[in-house]
Amino acid sequence: FVRLTIQTRAKAHTTFTLTHIQCPAPFRVTGAMLTSQSCSVMHDMSVTRLFFKKYSPQKLSGVKCRAFKNTDFVRKHILDLAPYQPIVPFDVLSEQLDIPVDEIVKLDANENPYGPPEAVFKALAQSKFPHIYPDPESRRLRAQLSLDCGIPADNILVGCGADELIDLLLRIVLEPGDFIVNTPPTFGMYAFDCAINAGRVIDIPRGEAPGFKINVRGIQEAVREYKPKVLFLTSPNNPDGSIIDPEDIDELLKLPVLVILDEAYIEFCNSQESRMPDVLQHDNLVVLRTFSKRAGLAGIRIGYGAVPLWLMNYCWRVKQPYNVSVLAEEAACAALESKEYLQVKTI
Repeated sequence: FVRLTIQTRAKAHTTFTLTHIQCPAPFRVTGAMLTSQSCSVMHDMSVTRLFFKKYSPQKLSGVKCRAFKNTDFVRKHILDLAPYQPIVPFDVLSEQLDIPVDEIVKLDANENPYGPPEAVFKALAQSKFPHIYPDPESRRLRAQLSLDCGIPADNILVGCGADELIDLLLRIVLEPGDFIVNTPPTFGMYAFDCAINAGRVIDIPRGEAPGFKINVRGIQEAVREYKPKVLFLTSPNNPDGSIIDPEDIDELLKLPVLVILDEAYIEFCNSQESRMPDVLQHDNLVVLRTFSKRAGLAGIRIGYGAVPLWLMNYCWRVKQPYNVSVLAEEAACAALESKEYLQVKTI
């Protein structure tokens, strides 16, 4: 590809940049005439004629050519971004191992081995409007989540998995070069989404096994030194299942940083309650949860979060309007109505 920059002899010099012109580079232009504003290029070895829609033809005073690489179009921080390493799908794994799908016990992604409740299959089979765009505000699901979580629906945001909400929040708050604080070993999406959004990660490692206790003092010092925008906490933690002491969370909420608390596994914890209601008292707290684990809906992709009202305002501006499909919302609502299933499977 060659980019042409054309300058006319008019009093006020006019520059036109034409892209996606297929021709050998470098090449020599022997003649050109400016006659139209929309570009059409005919290339015959050493002759290129440009046609522009103008009231009167103007001869060109010069034609400059610059070759470029495809990567010139890619944002600089994306060029060296390492791709996220996802798990291998069931059918692909079955083919690779030559083992039937129903004989594989899959443990590499913490998926619910029981699958969703029967009500989910019925709801999906009876879906009436898959041909209609979904409710961009997921009103029905948010109303049910309000009852389930004990907070107003106005504070609840639903997404295509909690992963989407992590990325959405970072897109709202991070400027290129801003810091987040991470506490490895933990869920890999925090650092991955930070890198996508041109942020930088400050790792404050957890303590040794089996406790994997977070380093509260180390986090406090990192906040003072680097002034990060976001602190990611996970309780129960992925992958070790450790619990963050409520007193430690309270102490960290005093810091001038947005605390995003990931509670993807909170329903499997008998010793700690969800902190979702605390969002109503803390403007710097977001709590994320998911249907992937307790409801067995990992393949349908549906997550949600409790968000302060000031931040919800910007979430509505930035999120994709149809990010939660009709089927995902119906499946999640059916799962929430299956109270007995949810209680039995989380013991």
